[in-house]
Amino acid sequence: MSRSRSNPVSRPVSRGHAGWRSASSLVLAAGFSLTGAGTVMLGVLLPTLSQKWGLRDDAAGFLFFLQFAGSSLGAVLTGLHRLRTMRLGYGLLVVATCALAFAGPRSAFTIFFFFGLGLGMAMTATSLLFSDRYEADRAQKLEGLNFAWSAGAMSAPLFLLPVARADHLRALFFALQAAFLLVLLWALLRERSDNVLPEAVPAGVAEHRLSATAVVLIALAVGAVGVETALSSWLTSYVHRLAPLSHVALFPVTLFYLGVVTSRLLSSTSLLQKMGQMRTLQGLLWGAAISVALLIALRQAGAIDAVAALAGLCIGPLYPLVLAFLLERTSRGWIFAMAGVGAALFPWLTGICSAHFGSLRYGLLVPLTAAWAMAALRPVFFRPGRGAAGASSPPRGEISACH
Repeated sequence: MSRSRSNPVSRPVSRGHAGWRSASSLVLAAGFSLTGAGTVMLGVLLPTLSQKWGLRDDAAGFLFFLQFAGSSLGAVLTGLHRLRTMRLGYGLLVVATCALAFAGPRSAFTIFFFFGLGLGMAMTATSLLFSDRYEADRAQKLEGLNFAWSAGAMSAPLFLLPVARADHLRALFFALQAAFLLVLLWALLRERSDNVLPEAVPAGVAEHRLSATAVVLIALAVGAVGVETALSSWLTSYVHRLAPLSHVALFPVTLFYLGVVTSRLLSSTSLLQKMGQMRTLQGLLWGAAISVALLIALRQAGAIDAVAALAGLCIGPLYPLVLAFLLERTSRGWIFAMAGVGAALFPWLTGICSAHFGSLRYGLLVPLTAAWAMAALRPVFFRPGRGAAGASSPPRGEISACH
């Protein structure tokens, strides 16, 4: 027998609030862009921090693990009180960035966990607040919010790496603290919480059992997020070690996220429907596997830049597409946390393998193995005649709500 569930739905807002809503959207989108920059910050600053603190790759990988584990926990802790969670998340970011300005090699591990916790709470609460508030045009608003996050992640290396090279880390952390503090002050003084009412899902909508296909899709989701996070986290260090005296280390991760942004924009258009979700996902899985292999095989910085952009193009739409199929088979609540497992584990395992074998090229075998494993899982899901493969996507707003 099916059970009804409750989803948060916002009440209509009067026309007098239209100006405030526009201002709120701009400020919260700017804050969301800052969280994108904060998410990739550790990967961009890692060469400098490793040298300053004397970190081996396995210890540096554990920093990634703690940050993304904290982020996943922050997503899980976000409930119906969106605004309260958002305030707490930005408060943690203000405190954590200030602490990072004075951090040492021991305290950094604790600080980065709470920094990730703040990121997870702020990002999830903002996404869900937008989803509740803009019910009528939810997809458009959430796609714009995710674009703001990607823009922040893409531009972060251009601003962070030159400051790190000039050894102005303390000033950088104070500047980030000031930016997060401005968003926190808005959330405390000006932001309003829309009234949320439970809306029962029709009784005919039943929860699907966790089938073998759903298990495969969960594995694909974990792999997609893990590969993307491992590459964005370690690309700067990888190129820095290939060309330690050059200034090209910032380009690969920037081009990688440029590919991610471009592919996600394209996937939100009618082009995806024309190509077909199943065909697109199959091609992207193979494209991701091949591009990661090329990243490891190539040694010239220019070639790595081009392949990094290609990898971003192939990896960017993977998680939203997999999520589109997965949401039709199981409840949504814990799927996002499962994807966060990949974000936490893969960069850490990359660092462990790099330290063990003495080369980051060997460490990158972790995302390479995952990418080829995802391609190998393709026949399990994409069997001819399966209704799952041809299932339609849920509303794009649902996909965009999760990052």
